[in-house]
Amino acid sequence: MTCALLAAPSLVSAFIGTKGETFTNDDGGSFYFSGTNAYYLMTQTQENVQQILKQSAGLNLPVIRTWLFNTGRTDVYFQKCTDGVLEMNDDDETGLGRIDYIIQQAQENNVKLIFALTNNWPDFGGMDDITQCVGGTNHDDFYTHPDVIKAFKDYITHVLNRENKLTGIKYSEDPTIFGWELANEPRCEGSNLPSSDNCSPDITTAWVDEISSHIKSIDSNHLVGVGDEGFFNNPGEADYEYNGGPGMDFDATLALSSIDFGTFHMYTDHWGKDNDKWPKKWIADHAASQKSAGKPVIFEEYGYSEPSERATLYPAWHASIEDENIAADAFWQIAVPCSQLDDYAICVDDENIDTLVTTHASNMLAKN
Repeated sequence: MTCALLAAPSLVSAFIGTKGETFTNDDGGSFYFSGTNAYYLMTQTQENVQQILKQSAGLNLPVIRTWLFNTGRTDVYFQKCTDGVLEMNDDDETGLGRIDYIIQQAQENNVKLIFALTNNWPDFGGMDDITQCVGGTNHDDFYTHPDVIKAFKDYITHVLNRENKLTGIKYSEDPTIFGWELANEPRCEGSNLPSSDNCSPDITTAWVDEISSHIKSIDSNHLVGVGDEGFFNNPGEADYEYNGGPGMDFDATLALSSIDFGTFHMYTDHWGKDNDKWPKKWIADHAASQKSAGKPVIFEEYGYSEPSERATLYPAWHASIEDENIAADAFWQIAVPCSQLDDYAICVDDENIDTLVTTHASNMLAKN
């Protein structure tokens, strides 16, 4: 059975806002949505970028979360370390000019983009590359080392002030961009550099406050989120995801005035959790935080690596999202062209695409 698709709201001409626990569009109406991730947009051919955005729009996925960082791990790079200095690359073919095209194509397809500005993990560089380049030694120096913080702020400033060569619009003034996220999955620990004994939720919360405030000082148009996994800081709880072990505090960062929306992720197989009670509680607890903070929250990464089980698990998770009135979600991740990008990728021609994606996407749009 094919699910009838609803028309996504016209979004490209207006900045996304918030009103209490919901996102809003240009007329102030609610904007509930289900979106997707496509971290790989920055390295794709122009033809593939076109197809990703067209097919996502066709599935009623009006928002794509993607990455806007690359420190020279591929032929495409936005920064490269040279003698302790991170040099920007604005080249059209190998550098930030590629993002210009992604934004232009998103605008043409009525799709909004969420950009994550660095990575906790080594994929395409990120925190550890920046930290090592300017003299840091521990992963968590990214949150405290003055030179590292300055280097990251300089990159953010450069990106936000960039003028798109194809549209003539500065990134900070482009309504095609949904918002900015400080990092993909920040934690006290990474996977390359060691971590010190000094990192804590207080340290990362202070960093979130400083960096988000820096973004707001340049760009008052766009929403800002953390891009974190939604880990709570409740000392004494058994679960790592709840007891502050990762060094993050979801409720504390969501309460900051410079943070407009919350984010949380879930990979029950990777995290060693059951697929029934634990996901329901995880979603419900973030819904409770959404209500308490009076700000929208995006369940912005989730997936399951065994394809044969997704048709059972995803509808149950979607039901929780809808019933708990989570403001938005984005599964990990759409694969265009179809390929095994990772263990969680879903192709547009998947035989269960309605069950996994479009039925829920239509349900979310129907809330508007």
